Amino acid sequence: MEENESACPHQRAFGPGMCGMHRRFHEMVAAPVQWMMPVIRGAGIPVDVRDLEDEVAVVADLPGVESGDVAVRLTGPMALRITVRRMEEERGGYAVRERPSGEMTRVVNLPAEVTDEGAAAALRNGVLAVRLRKVPGQGVEIPVREE
Repeated sequence: MEENESACPHQRAFGPGMCGMHRRFHEMVAAPVQWMMPVIRGAGIPVDVRDLEDEVAVVADLPGVESGDVAVRLTGPMALRITVRRMEEERGGYAVRERPSGEMTRVVNLPAEVTDEGAAAALRNGVLAVRLRKVPGQGVEIPVREE
């Protein structure tokens, strides 16, 4: 969209190129959350991780997301990856746009080794709850004898 002279006070002094740069700068400053969110909150997916007696529980806030748009994968004995696709139609008219859209991924480091056996994930009212069983009997104690 080309800006007219009255909408861009810099055109007369600096030329039309300055108007586009001026507009882009103001768009960036007006919505810092949009470009900072992945850095601050792990791609916009806040989580709680609980270390329970026999399991690890991970809860993630995913408002406006349906179960078909979420992928949960145990990538190792102590790492869980949550991938979310939130696609929205691009429509103009936004004064502020802070809600992220597109694909977001969060890798969650777990406090204990877990197994995929008996793992469960459910999405209810925009809250993802994942339950993972801890690996039973982590390690084997080796008796020490006197010699």
